[in-house]
Amino acid sequence: MKEQALQELESLSPTEALAALDLIEGKRKEARWICYYQPTVQQMPFYTTFKPDKKIFVLVGGNRAGKSINGAAVTAAWALGKNYFKDEPAWSWVQHLPIPEPPNNIWIVGLDYAVIRDVIWREKLTRGKDHPPFVPADPSVRRKVAESDFQIFFQNGSCITCKSADSGREKFQGASVDLVWIDEEPEEEIFDECYQRTADCGGKIMVTLTPLVDIASGIRTPWVYNLYEKFRAGEQDVQFTSLSVMDNPFVPEEEKKRLRIKWAGHVEEEARLYGKFVQRSGLIYNTWDRKKHLINPFRVSRAWRSIVVIDPAATGVTAGLWGKVSPEGDLYLIREYYEKNKIVSEHAKDILVRNLSEPVDIWLIDPKWGSQRNAETHRTNAQLYKDAGIPVRLAPVDNDFGLNESREYVSATVTTGSRHPKVYVFRDLENFIFEIEHYTWSFFSRGELKGLSKDKPMKRNDHLLNAFQYLCALRPRGRQAQEPDVSLAKFQSYT
Repeated sequence: MKEQALQELESLSPTEALAALDLIEGKRKEARWICYYQPTVQQMPFYTTFKPDKKIFVLVGGNRAGKSINGAAVTAAWALGKNYFKDEPAWSWVQHLPIPEPPNNIWIVGLDYAVIRDVIWREKLTRGKDHPPFVPADPSVRRKVAESDFQIFFQNGSCITCKSADSGREKFQGASVDLVWIDEEPEEEIFDECYQRTADCGGKIMVTLTPLVDIASGIRTPWVYNLYEKFRAGEQDVQFTSLSVMDNPFVPEEEKKRLRIKWAGHVEEEARLYGKFVQRSGLIYNTWDRKKHLINPFRVSRAWRSIVVIDPAATGVTAGLWGKVSPEGDLYLIREYYEKNKIVSEHAKDILVRNLSEPVDIWLIDPKWGSQRNAETHRTNAQLYKDAGIPVRLAPVDNDFGLNESREYVSATVTTGSRHPKVYVFRDLENFIFEIEHYTWSFFSRGELKGLSKDKPMKRNDHLLNAFQYLCALRPRGRQAQEPDVSLAKFQSYT
């Protein structure tokens, strides 16, 4: 067969022979396209930041910036193993990846079945569209393709499995996974399950997305944005890299111009074009300032008025917030309680322990939850806390449940000369700080008003803030008794 091919090649003219050789070489490259794939200069930092000591690698970029193609390249390389790329052009980027020796178990997570089938499975892995498939069809490399299950089995023992996030977290249990590629942002519970699957083998998680999901997004918890905040704060386990569609050499300049015109001035412009996080709906406590609101813990006088507010939940988080009112009327948040998966008597016991036997003038409880009655005993939920030793009463609230009052307290702290009482927060109240920095107005998710703010808060991560609002709705006054001057000592730590 080879001799016949050589004879046919020799019978051609030099020009025809070169053309035939180019065609043969092209077919060979197409069959092993992953070995010849080269990221752009702008995409290369994504590969070089894959350090062995990091866990999560996030690539954010505008539409058509090349996020998914780079995710597919890394995934295929993880399955094939580093040795497959030795002496190949792709070694320039594969060498930076901390790929374990095969076999490797790999998951690809898409938002839904259609994305898995049409984009990831067909366009990127097995058939290709704008480029050949990333997974070589060579039977010496690829042992079996299970089309119905979206699985690819390799001769070296590795396996790629595509999973749909909308199938539920139960479908993400039980396996040990070396690499998870998450394309776009599912609910946090899916990410949590994927994280658990990588724990026992030191696996990695790769996320590629356009950052349209911010702190005001429609998902319950914007976990990618939270990771981004940790990264900016110096978190060593997370790495973020961004891509702009304007840097993609494969997008024609005329199309880039059209994109700039289309998204100019739009709330999603920075995300769509440049891969930057956008905050479509504003923070409710937009005057919050860590430098002014956070103070070091100090020993608060027992003579100060003391109020504890409980925001319970039947199955979710039960929160408690301790407030102290100075003689000047300023409010100090000194302690928090934040637990779940306990019954009322257990919560009550833990809250009393957390109170450290200090005197409490007023115990408040969420009025809606506290007034609900048990179907069998007809006793209110507030009575359950009373029976457990906490003499709660329903928090008196107005139409906005104390939202505006709480904003006034926060604003007064940063407003020079304000005569309104101020609020200060002990800097060890981590859950309260997280909530107030992520508390946003709800927004319209569809229609002409998409992305614009509504006049009510997003119901998410607000347990301690509800307690804070109930507390501020009281507009509590401090006792005017004579006390030692603590104006300087209260801003200094006693630890």
